[in-house]
Amino acid sequence: MKEWKLARHKGALAAIAAWAALIATPVWAQPTNPGVATPAPGAEEATPPPPPASVAQAADAGQVAARVETALAPRAGGLRADDVARRAEMTSPEVRAKQQAVQAAAEKVDQAALLFIPKVSLLARYVRLSDIGPMSFGSGGYLVGTTSPGPVTVFCPAATPNVCTANAAGIDLSFPTVLNMYTLQGTIGIPLSDYLLRLTQNHAAASKSKVAAELQERATRWKVQNDARTAYYNWIRAKGSLVVADQGLATARAHLKDVNAAVTVGSASKADLLRVESQVASTEMLVENTRNLALLTEEQLRVMLHDPPESTYEIGEDINAPLPPFPPTNLQDLFGEAMRQRLEIRVLDTTVQSLRETRRVLAAGNYPRLDAFANLYRQNPNTRYFPQQEQWKTTWDAGIQLSWTINDTLTTGSQTAELDAKIMEVEAQRAQLMDGIRLQVTQAYNALRNAQSSRDTTERELKASEESYRVRRELFRAGRATSAELTDAEMDLMKSRFEALNARIDLRVARANLEYALGRQPQPSRL
Repeated sequence: MKEWKLARHKGALAAIAAWAALIATPVWAQPTNPGVATPAPGAEEATPPPPPASVAQAADAGQVAARVETALAPRAGGLRADDVARRAEMTSPEVRAKQQAVQAAAEKVDQAALLFIPKVSLLARYVRLSDIGPMSFGSGGYLVGTTSPGPVTVFCPAATPNVCTANAAGIDLSFPTVLNMYTLQGTIGIPLSDYLLRLTQNHAAASKSKVAAELQERATRWKVQNDARTAYYNWIRAKGSLVVADQGLATARAHLKDVNAAVTVGSASKADLLRVESQVASTEMLVENTRNLALLTEEQLRVMLHDPPESTYEIGEDINAPLPPFPPTNLQDLFGEAMRQRLEIRVLDTTVQSLRETRRVLAAGNYPRLDAFANLYRQNPNTRYFPQQEQWKTTWDAGIQLSWTINDTLTTGSQTAELDAKIMEVEAQRAQLMDGIRLQVTQAYNALRNAQSSRDTTERELKASEESYRVRRELFRAGRATSAELTDAEMDLMKSRFEALNARIDLRVARANLEYALGRQPQPSRL
């Protein structure tokens, strides 16, 4: 899954702040047009004309703070950062992919465990032999043998002394050929040498791979949660920025009406009018860009949560609520914590252990194999019996076998060298990851400190802007300030509100990023 480029959106919001600062720049250095003659010394000072209706409308720009707070106020049943993180994790395709990787690794562990069981095989075979005729010993005839054990006795009757009998009989030297052979065979093999050199190491490698897959799955969950929190806070940032930008456009248009009135009475030049018209056009583009950004960040939430396109969201988290204090510490302690707890480092460490066990399995190819075996035969005819008869008979055999495939020794060297290179590659990746984590922790820690400082300074800035606006408005009502000065005060106030909004959002984003960089498991109480 492609990573969300939320930092890019934050840069766009920074550009919005720059635009707000540009709009807040005073248009006139003096309340009068340099092209209009200045009254002679001692002449009676002209009474300023009453403020036009547009200026009174511009004075309502001070309500932008209330509008921003109303837009960002938490609502019952609204989304919180914890809700977004949990739902994004539950529906993430990336997490599901890692879960399947864990399942696959678990199956490999089961396969490795089953290899310890002696191999048992069954065989059923039928063979039809070609007919080669009857078989016999010699060129025919019979073999004489006794009919009972013991010496051969010869009896010659007196009546026929030339005809004698003996306790012997002739045996036919030929026997039939059996053309149909049936075999049922059961075999058990015990890899004695593998128990010592291969199976234990193979099971250890599979177990380490499973642990690495589980750690990777957890790391992916944490990453998805952190990305979801950042997307959620940037969505709130965009919603608040849209309110500020809309108010900025209203104020710019009110400012344009003021200049039109000033040009009518001759207190402003055409150049002043054109400049404010340019500011109005720029602010309109600013509003459109901000609205598009708000739509984009909301769509990102839908994609992360895998909600239908018509889904809408409400804010459920109070961004003004104080966060738990981050314990004071130094960077070295944070580095040590990150190196101990980051799951990505543990994934690579476990992967190296798995590869080393796999190397030991391959190295066993340099040695001979020792196997024990036993066979049970049920055959018709049984080849152990002579002569062959069409009868089912059972026999067995057992033994031990030492074998050595010379070709394996030729390939084992290159295979182990390949694994050695892979191990070094993973170790180099670990070193690179540690460098990256070190920078990530430094950036996250500094971002948190900057956000904390910004939160304090923007609060002071906001209070000063609110007081400045209040005083400027009183002076305007008394006729002692121009509409341009009042509008500038309003824009300063809006700019301060915008910066205060960013400070509140940045503080939460920085806190979440630091917790993630340190490898701490996301806890709702912390965020």
